[in-house]
Amino acid sequence: MAQNKSNYNRNRKNKKSFNPNNPNQQHQRFASTSAVFTGQASSNSNVDGTRLKSMLQDPAKNAQNVATVSKSMKQVNGMYKRVVKYMSSLLTFDYTIYPVMQNPLQDVGDATTLQQAFAQTAIFVDKLNPKFNLPIFTEKIFTNGVTYQYKIEDSKSTVYMDVPANLCRVSYLEEGVYRYQFDITKLTEATMLTYPKEFQTAYTAYRNGSTDQFVEGKWYQVSDKGVAFTIDTEVLQQAGQALPPLSNALIDAIKIENAKDSMEDTATLDNSKIVHSQVPIDDKGRPTMELGVVMEYHNALKRNLPAGAVAITNPFDTKASSLNGTGKDGKFALLDKTIDTLYDGVGVSKQLFAGDGTSSQALERSLQVDAQWMFSALLPMFTNYFNYELKKAGKKGTIWKAKFLNITHMNREEAIATSKDQLTFGGSRLEYLAYCGMTPLEVANMLVFEQRVLSIDDYMVAKQTSNTLSGDPNAEEAGAPESDNPTDTTVRIKDSQ
Repeated sequence: MAQNKSNYNRNRKNKKSFNPNNPNQQHQRFASTSAVFTGQASSNSNVDGTRLKSMLQDPAKNAQNVATVSKSMKQVNGMYKRVVKYMSSLLTFDYTIYPVMQNPLQDVGDATTLQQAFAQTAIFVDKLNPKFNLPIFTEKIFTNGVTYQYKIEDSKSTVYMDVPANLCRVSYLEEGVYRYQFDITKLTEATMLTYPKEFQTAYTAYRNGSTDQFVEGKWYQVSDKGVAFTIDTEVLQQAGQALPPLSNALIDAIKIENAKDSMEDTATLDNSKIVHSQVPIDDKGRPTMELGVVMEYHNALKRNLPAGAVAITNPFDTKASSLNGTGKDGKFALLDKTIDTLYDGVGVSKQLFAGDGTSSQALERSLQVDAQWMFSALLPMFTNYFNYELKKAGKKGTIWKAKFLNITHMNREEAIATSKDQLTFGGSRLEYLAYCGMTPLEVANMLVFEQRVLSIDDYMVAKQTSNTLSGDPNAEEAGAPESDNPTDTTVRIKDSQ
């Protein structure tokens, strides 16, 4: 208390000692406010990397918030978005189908019936439209960690409704397919109309007080028309919540955005200048110009300076200085290092996105590793779902299964060549056509239409070459015509015959 009183008395004494008629004190007060910076400093991102790191350690509570950060970062950070797009569009999702028979040599039965079943199954799978839907599901997985879909179908088509992730949780695993529950308490009379009839019926039951069918009084178990896709194998141990596969890279992405903001500060410094006006003084260092005149000159200078310039008026011998390059090297080095860290975190080659790299071999190996991850994580999950749908559709007849091929847009030519070589050893024609990009529906209809309706082989006749032409038009032997000037070796061989 005594110390605060002492400070008050000291400040009061200083105020009393100020004399507005004293030119030295007038200049002293002016000096404290003469330098004014007219530029604007940029502000750093409001996303805290330290807080995000703690959120990642508790997925059960923070998965939804991490997914929100991931969606926001995909909009502002080009590198993070490119990696997500790259991962979700890497696979071609080419597939074929085949029947399940206990003894294929005996259970074929009527071939005509099996042919018809193949055509109908091809139509059924085509309605699910895997080549269109699976890349969309994959991007949602890499963005949100999990995607909740609800199948809506009629006799002509099938579509999938994306159910908001913040209203759902994964509940159990059925034949390799994740099912989910929906928080029915989050619906209202207005919002329930945007959901399928199953959700509307559940909400009506909830409003009528029938809560026995709801887990914990609010979670409604969606039927098998609902499916959840995620590659987070710990989802059931995390209260049904999943983190984005690249969530660890979000911390590096935040650092990159903060480094960019720091670079804006550096650019401001590069364009900043200090302009000095010297006040004349006498031999004792006292200003000889009245304060009013000095202020007029000072304010006139400030009014004519561009943004980012600083005006200083004092009696010292100060020179105009440029701040160009201040802190630039450190800022750029930090940004480059952070970018490298992001690519290391997501495990992809920087060369994929026009960055520096070590060699083309490293790039090729990176592509192989990325593809192998997708083959082992994504394809079995999607295969399980399509096999479940095929099993449900074929209860009264032959059970069919789908097979998604290990093929990417990068290795299609190599995969086609390998499959073609396998045909010489009895490989599958259906797989070969699938590697070429044809769906089972295209195989079942296009090839039959070409051969039986168009008789396309009658019109697309291979042109004769030297290997098929005969020397004599009436001769039965095929081959190249004899030369008018045969070699000695040719003559000896012919004479020996």
